[in-house]
Amino acid sequence: MEYSIQITFREQWKDHRLTFDNMGGRIQYLTLTDTDMVWMPDLFFKNEKEGHFHKIILPNLYIRIYPDGGVLYSIRISLTLSCPMDLKLFPLDRQQCQLLMA
Repeated sequence: MEYSIQITFREQWKDHRLTFDNMGGRIQYLTLTDTDMVWMPDLFFKNEKEGHFHKIILPNLYIRIYPDGGVLYSIRISLTLSCPMDLKLFPLDRQQCQLLMA
């Protein structure tokens, strides 16, 4: 069995190499749209059968870099995920599907 979801996936981490002077509080964060410019954690969905990023004209993602080196990564994703079924109690069964990340 499988199920499909659309999510806004967000990750946060600190990279002290990216710290910068916020010019007395005038700069709250910097925004990027190119993931090649920043180190990214290598995370994946273990039970993914199919997935894609949303792109209309430009990729539907952003990266915010904060003065203390904090990074916020956000992207829109559609996923089809596997969900093993336990049918021992069918037709009174109840299934729980997981989103597994590693």
